[in-house]
Amino acid sequence: MQASPPFKSRGISVRYIAPAALAAVVFWTISATTSRPHAGMSVGSVATLVLGMTTLGLMWRERERALEQRLMAEADERFIAAAENGLDAFALMDAVRDTSGYIHDFRFRYVNAKTEEIMGLTRDEIVGQMFHALLPDNYRFGFFERCCKVVETGHPMDEESPVKTGRVKASWLRSRVVKLGDGVAITSINLTEAKAVQKQYEVLANFSESVFESAPFSIIATDPQGLITSMNAAAERLSQYTRDELIGNVSMAALYDVSELQLQWLERGGGPEEAPNAFALLTSETTAAETEEREWTYVRKDGTRAPVSLSLRAIRSHAGELEGYIGIASDITDRRQLLSYVTHLSKHDPLTGLAGRAMLREKLQVAVERAKVTGRRVAVFVMDLDHFKRVNDSLGHQAGDQVIREAAQQLRSAVRSTDIVGRMGGDEFVVILTDIQTIEDIDQFAQTLVQRISRTMTVNQYELNVTASVGVCIYPDFANDADSLLERADAAMYESKEGGRNQHLIFNSAMLKESSNRLQMEHELRFALKNDEFSLVYQPQVDLRTGDVVGLEALLRWNNSRLGQVSPGEFIPLAEETGLIVPIGEWVFRQACLEGKRMGDAVGRELSVAINLSPRQFRQKNLLEVIERALLESGLAARNLEIEITENTLMINSAANLEMLQKIRELGGRIAIDDFGTGFCSFSYLLEYHVDRLKIDQSFVRRAVVDSNAAAVVRTVLAMSHGLNIKVVAEGVETAEQLRFLRRRRCDEAQGFLFARPVSAEDFPGIVDAVRREWQNNLQKFAGEARPAAPTALVPPRHLEILKDSQPKTSDIKLVDERVPARLVAVRKR
Repeated sequence: MQASPPFKSRGISVRYIAPAALAAVVFWTISATTSRPHAGMSVGSVATLVLGMTTLGLMWRERERALEQRLMAEADERFIAAAENGLDAFALMDAVRDTSGYIHDFRFRYVNAKTEEIMGLTRDEIVGQMFHALLPDNYRFGFFERCCKVVETGHPMDEESPVKTGRVKASWLRSRVVKLGDGVAITSINLTEAKAVQKQYEVLANFSESVFESAPFSIIATDPQGLITSMNAAAERLSQYTRDELIGNVSMAALYDVSELQLQWLERGGGPEEAPNAFALLTSETTAAETEEREWTYVRKDGTRAPVSLSLRAIRSHAGELEGYIGIASDITDRRQLLSYVTHLSKHDPLTGLAGRAMLREKLQVAVERAKVTGRRVAVFVMDLDHFKRVNDSLGHQAGDQVIREAAQQLRSAVRSTDIVGRMGGDEFVVILTDIQTIEDIDQFAQTLVQRISRTMTVNQYELNVTASVGVCIYPDFANDADSLLERADAAMYESKEGGRNQHLIFNSAMLKESSNRLQMEHELRFALKNDEFSLVYQPQVDLRTGDVVGLEALLRWNNSRLGQVSPGEFIPLAEETGLIVPIGEWVFRQACLEGKRMGDAVGRELSVAINLSPRQFRQKNLLEVIERALLESGLAARNLEIEITENTLMINSAANLEMLQKIRELGGRIAIDDFGTGFCSFSYLLEYHVDRLKIDQSFVRRAVVDSNAAAVVRTVLAMSHGLNIKVVAEGVETAEQLRFLRRRRCDEAQGFLFARPVSAEDFPGIVDAVRREWQNNLQKFAGEARPAAPTALVPPRHLEILKDSQPKTSDIKLVDERVPARLVAVRKR
């Protein structure tokens, strides 16, 4: 609802009299002339004249009044339009006085829409209401008294004040109060948002000031010429100058080493005659890049110096004009010391203080480059302590560390000051000899190294006989660069270990050829899977009671376009060493299960598929997933999958092995120990790991018919295995005599060339009948032979109780006393 106009004029203006009088005279003259042209004016004429003048005056007056009202209405409309559309709150209040003329309140006469919004009321609820009724808090805080003073004195009032009443929807207002008649006109601006922004800026400014002052690094601001304009407390501590000494008095460049600045200028290609002043040198890169960070030397008040990292930034106005610089500097003395320490650690072995791997390589490269100039030889000795793992396992790592330290000390004392001694890691050391003239000198020094290390050490009250194996490679005889020298010396060291340990071996031409072949084989092996060069062949496993093929062993073959057919004995150890056995093994699992299922379907019976698992694969984290996926993709029943592991695999981390084997058995697979008898496995492992089969190594099978000791081993394995309800498979059966021996000892299954050579999956179904015929032919040869008595087994006493409980099929068991090997105790089974 729009309020009535706030202003209204009253009374008749004197400007109406003159027109009225003029009209009356004109009217009288006309009348007199018309009625009595020649006579004088009578009383009636005068009356007529007066009446006419009055009429005309009233008509003129009414016209002027209408014009004035129209102008006033237009003025009111302009006022209301301006007030209603303004961004500020506007209100008119009339003073309310008592009988003595004292102002005791104000009454609202007009408010605009912005006032309604701020007060949260409509103008009908405001106009006509008393000031103290709507805004009682303003009495308490003095705003009413200040408005009264404006009315009384006529002086306007401007103020910013927080809003104290909850009715007003603003926290801060800027008000201007002016006198208008016997009242006031109030214009109010809502400063809530402005004050909030101002508060944020104040908080930010306080925060910035706090950061500036409490920052742990030096902050110095300058003008464009470098004169210091401000600095924080950290800058005072770093420079040892106070603010009063520097601000407005000194250029920032005075805190830096001028000679260092000039040197930097020369390094950038500047000439000494054109070098700018010190501050220009300090900021020469900053002007172009806006920000520059680099290390300089700080000169303190007492003359001491400190390395600092300075970040210098150019400060520019919105117009892009340079206003000054800000330099943030931090003392990097500790960081440089730490860097130096870390660098030392990275290049030196922390246990022995010897040169580390990286430093050894650097030193060796330098020695080789120098030898190229001098024509002398460089010899690299790689030394490894023999059976060091036994020390760690039996006496602990502290004892092992002591052995390493003493060995390092012996090496230091054995070399010249110009030679280099380092530790590659573990128990492996490297010695670099430079300026060597003859190979005899190298050979003599290698012998000295072996003798120095081969001594008795006392560790934790234990006397240890420590020996070492040393490998040597010579530049330029057998290697032309640092990496080759280290690799070939390492290869020679492993050769010396395999040759008996506690000796040295110099890398030679034969080893060079072998190393080259090995390198080529490794390169080709990495692409064998991608090039589809692997294949599987299968050797049947025959039940010696029925002659039926009951299983097959998957054997890996590699046919390379450059190397030809590579023996598994050559490439499988290399694959194991390089880790390539993992992807290769996954391929073998998938392929063997797929082809094994197809071969079983082709011959009309389930066949067990035996797959060899290397020690590296056995430690594979996703081994179970690989097996599960192979079974799922192929459709092969888990009961037909047999995992073959070696004896030595069981002895490595037995707790983890037990868990892995148990999980494989939970999948439904079976476990077999391959090449049994060649490792160090005891029968206790068979009990612990719940093995399903033992495979007697072919070396025992071949010798069993001619060597009584080998025959005793085979008989013992068979007796013990059957007693533990473990089936036995004999490998490498090639002759009828071997088959006769195994059948007479009740061996369960066999495989070998006597039955069939390994064949492809496509050819396997065709040889099944031939295998059975060969078995039958051999049975006919054995016909009529007298059946021998039940075998005698040689077993250790600790397995006696096992055999008693398992009811072995032997009539006589001879127990070997492990403590007195020559003593035999005969125990007759009851």
